[in-house]
Amino acid sequence: MPNEINFMDVTVLKRIKPDTTVEKFGGLINSSFFDASNALGTLKLKGLVDFTTYVPGQNSITVTEIGKKLLEEADTKEKMPFDQLDLAILTQLSAGKRNLADLSTAVNINSKDLAMHLYKLGEQQYISVDIRNGSLDMSLTEKGFMQSKAGMPQQQVPQTPAQGTQQIQNVHAQTTAMQQPAATPSQTPQNASTQTTPTKPNPGAQPAAAAPASNAQQAQNTQAAQEMQHPPEDKEIAEMQKQLSQNTQKKSNKMLYAAAAIIIIIILLALFAKGVL
Repeated sequence: MPNEINFMDVTVLKRIKPDTTVEKFGGLINSSFFDASNALGTLKLKGLVDFTTYVPGQNSITVTEIGKKLLEEADTKEKMPFDQLDLAILTQLSAGKRNLADLSTAVNINSKDLAMHLYKLGEQQYISVDIRNGSLDMSLTEKGFMQSKAGMPQQQVPQTPAQGTQQIQNVHAQTTAMQQPAATPSQTPQNASTQTTPTKPNPGAQPAAAAPASNAQQAQNTQAAQEMQHPPEDKEIAEMQKQLSQNTQKKSNKMLYAAAAIIIIIILLALFAKGVL
């Protein structure tokens, strides 16, 4: 395939459908019949299309095997990732080189390679392409403009198997360290008690001192038992009963004294009446 194939050829070839005719092709590329015939003639000279003439009738357009291979190559190129050449093309378009000839001179690559990259940029929405009056109109989209200013997109560096294994080991070690329980406070006293065991005193070493202590303890227990049997409320009741009994006894004594005094007075009056006194 000759290398003089350019982006205009790929764009025009992509617009051809199975039912496309020469007479109606101008409407598909927004051009006049003369401009459309000129573009189809260029494709015919490069072996990309062929014509079938019907008399009377319209002339049909058929894509040749060379043209189909070119379209397949363009579709394959479309799926490739963004590269340095794509960035260079976007940079030149951003600088104002919208003409295909000027763009080819600025990038300085052959026309076919430029055509493949321009087709990829158009399919990936980096540029907008339109044919008008037999000429190409190319402009950057927002995505293409932002990419031309940002530069190459960051790509993740693939890890080697050794790096992946080391990373897995590090993660496993961190997980094991987090899952291992720390020493609880309850374990520390137990360890301390096992290390330092105090000596137990001999119960028979001081019998004389133990006896008074036991007697004092017994007295305290007896007093506590008595307090439990006679709580403070019972004591107060007993005191009140005692005071009441004392008051009653005093009243009875007073009544006895009064009765004795009355009897004495009666006796005295009787004696006085008899004239004894």
